[in-house]
Amino acid sequence: MRIHVVGIGAVGSFVAFHLRHSLHPKHSVVALHRSETAKLLPSDGLPLVIERDGAAISQDGVIHQAYGEPRNRFRRSDFPPTRINARDDRSARDAIGRIESLVVTTKAFAVRPVMRKLRNNLSRDSTVVLLHNGMGVYENLLADVYPDPNDRPNFIFCSNTHGLYSKGPLHSVHSAVGKIRFGIVPDSFGRDYEASYAPGREARLSLDDISTGTSEHPLSPRYLNLRNTVAALTHASGLHASWERFHDIHVAMRSKLVVNAFVNPVSALLQCANGQVLDTEYGRNTADSVCTEAEHIFRNQWTSEVRAQAAAHKPEGDDDEFEPTPFPRELHAKFMRREIERVVELTKNNYSSMYMDLMLRRPTEIDYINGYLVRMGHLHSFYPIMNASLMHLIKMRGAIPLVATP
Repeated sequence: MRIHVVGIGAVGSFVAFHLRHSLHPKHSVVALHRSETAKLLPSDGLPLVIERDGAAISQDGVIHQAYGEPRNRFRRSDFPPTRINARDDRSARDAIGRIESLVVTTKAFAVRPVMRKLRNNLSRDSTVVLLHNGMGVYENLLADVYPDPNDRPNFIFCSNTHGLYSKGPLHSVHSAVGKIRFGIVPDSFGRDYEASYAPGREARLSLDDISTGTSEHPLSPRYLNLRNTVAALTHASGLHASWERFHDIHVAMRSKLVVNAFVNPVSALLQCANGQVLDTEYGRNTADSVCTEAEHIFRNQWTSEVRAQAAAHKPEGDDDEFEPTPFPRELHAKFMRREIERVVELTKNNYSSMYMDLMLRRPTEIDYINGYLVRMGHLHSFYPIMNASLMHLIKMRGAIPLVATP
C-alpha cells in the first residue's frame, strides 16, 4: 500500500507521522510538497516531529516528493520563500505515478487547485480523504474536477477535533487531543458500504462490506484501495480515528462548522486566544446568533432532503411507509451553543487558524465556513445576518494590513 498526504502543515504532518508510525515498513507514506518547498528539503528528507506536553518525538521513513505548484503566485507556508512567482513543474507529477490513496489536508480553498493538478494521478480506483475545515469543497470538486460519477474516486469525509498548530517545517504541536471521525461517501456504482450496520448497542460497520474478494464483493482495485485506506486510518492509534455512518459524519461536520463559524472569525477579528471569545456579553450574544441562524439553515436543508427522499421512496407493500430520519438534536441551537463552550474551554490557550492566517497575511477559509452558511441560507430565501457580517468583516480585515501602532 502507498498513501500520499498533500498539505504538509500541522494537520498533514500529524496524519503522515501516525500513518508512518503504525504501518508496516513494506507500506509507503509519501508527503507531497509544492515544488519550491521540496527544493528546501535535503535529498534524504527530514523526519516529522510531533510535540505533546513539551516532549518532541520524531518519525523517520516518510518519503518526500514534489507535485508542482497549485497556483502561479506566491503563498506563505512554514518554509521560507525561494521565489515569488513559482512556475508549475508538470514533470513532478509524472514522477509521482498512480495514486491509490490520497489524504488532503490543505486549506479548504486550496483543495480544488491541488486536486486539479493531481487529476491525472488519480482514477476511479483511487480513494481521496478530505480532511479540511469548512464545507462546500466536495460540491466544488464534483462540479469542476469530477462531473462524471463513473470517473469519480471514492471520497471519505472527515471531522477532526485534534488541536494542532505548526511550530516550524514538519514540526507540529499537538495542543489538544481529539479524534478524527470519518465516513465514506455513498458509492457511485451502488455498493452499500454500510450494509452490515444495524442500530443498537453493538452497531458496527464492517470492512467486508467494502471488499471481501467474494462473488458478491469482488476484489477490484477500487474497493481494495478503499478498504486499505479505512483500515490504515483506524489502525493508526495516535489519530484516534473511527469509521462511522456517512449520515453521522455529515451531522458532525455541520456541528463543527458552527463552532468554527463563531470561534475563528471572532478570535481573528479581536486578535485574541480562543478562551477569550466568550468573556463578554457581546461575544456570548454573537455565539447565540450564529447558532440560531445555523439551526434555521440546517432545518431547511433537512426538510429539502426529506422531501427528496420521500419522492424517491418506492413502497414495497401497503404497510411500507416512508419514515424520515428525525432532525438531529446535535444541530439544535442549544446543543451547538454548548459545543462552542466546550471547544473554547478545551482550546482556551490556542489561537485559531484564521487568527494566524490574518496575522501572516494569508488567505482565510471564511468562504467555506460562514460563507457556506450564507450560501445555504440563500438557497432557502434566508439571510443569516450575523454569519454574513462576520464573513464581510474578515474579508475587510484581510484587505487592510495590520498596524501595530497608530
